[in-house]
Formats: sequence, structure tokens, C-alpha cells
Amino acid sequence: MNRNGKGRNKNQATANSPPWLELPVEIWAYILHKLGAIEILLRAQNVCTTWRRACKDPSMWRVIDCRVSTSMWHVIHSKRSEYINFDKWHFLVEMCRHAVDRSQGELVDIRLEFYATDELLAYVVERSPKLKSLSFVKWTLKLESKVFVEVVQNLPLLEEVFVSYSPITKENIEALGHYCPRLKLIAMNCSFYMGGYYSDRRTDEALAIAKNLPALHHL
Repeated sequence: MNRNGKGRNKNQATANSPPWLELPVEIWAYILHKLGAIEILLRAQNVCTTWRRACKDPSMWRVIDCRVSTSMWHVIHSKRSEYINFDKWHFLVEMCRHAVDRSQGELVDIRLEFYATDELLAYVVERSPKLKSLSFVKWTLKLESKVFVEVVQNLPLLEEVFVSYSPITKENIEALGHYCPRLKLIAMNCSFYMGGYYSDRRTDEALAIAKNLPALHHL
């Protein structure tokens, strides 16, 4: 090797590489999966070739967490951000779509946040026949019974449903009982809708659960 560092062979370059670069893609996928989907798509996959290869593996996207972390929310809102030219809601929806596409039909668990729309939900379901767990966190849009029925009738393997800040109606529950025979868990955080005018409705929902979901293990 000359003074300018030229002439190094491949073996010498490999010997000088950090040992962690030699980890299998499966290990990298496990480590990177600790990040959310949006962090992976915007940051992690751009770090190096090894990480990008891991982030393109469909197995990396069997579980997709599309909730926005505090740090990533700051990036999206920052006036100095390269993403400021995007409508933030549209941008987040597109990120979620891209993550679902990368799963190549292997998605089993997805967690959506307040930006989710009926159209996004339909997109996820159409491309995720193996979906077992569906979570709506901070859903501020009204979840119409018709939309919910159209979704769950295409998810025969569904086992878990998490819904926050949106009421599940009697019709929703009946649809779950009819189309999702494997359903084991329903978690609802509907505190905005409890009490007062909604008291009778909660009773109707409780009776609907007892009647239509006999295999339920956790409520």
C-alpha cells in the first residue's frame, strides 16, 4: 500500500471494517424495529447500505408502528425541516402506505394514529390478508359503522382490536362477531363518550359483546 492509501485489497478493507457491519440482516432488522416505521423510512434507512438493505426486507414490516414519536413530530413540524413543503397529514399517510407496501402482504400488526382516514384503512386492509392486530390510537374522526364493517369482513384472521377516542357501536361489535371468529381481545378507551347521553349506548354495547363474542378472552 502506498502513502496515499491506494492499492489496499478487499481483504484489508474488510479487516478494517467495524465487526458490527458483519451482523446478519435478521439481527439488524430486529434492532432497527425498535424504531417506529416513520423513523425508519425518514432516517434509519439512509444511514448506510447495510441498514438500507435490512429496511427493505419484508420481514422488517410484519409489525408496523405508525405512531409519531416526540422527536419525529418535531422534525415534521420544524420550519427548517426538508419535509415542510408537504402537508403534514398527507405526508404521514403516504409514509404509512409505503410501510404497508414494503410488507408485501406479510403484515400482521399495525398501529395507526390520528391522521388515519377511511381511505388509508381500506388501503391497509386490501394489502394485508394476514392482519391479526389492528390499533387506532387517538382516532379523532368518526368511525362509521359501514366503514368498520367493510374493513373487518376482509380480516378473518383478526385477533386483537385496539380503539382509542372513538366509540365502537353495536353494529361494529356484531360485525366483529360475524367476520372475525378468532377475535380474542378488544381494548377500548372511549372516555370522551362515557356517561350521560351515552349510558344506554354503553349498555347496548356490553350486551352486544356478550352475545356476539363468546370466544373473547380479554376486554
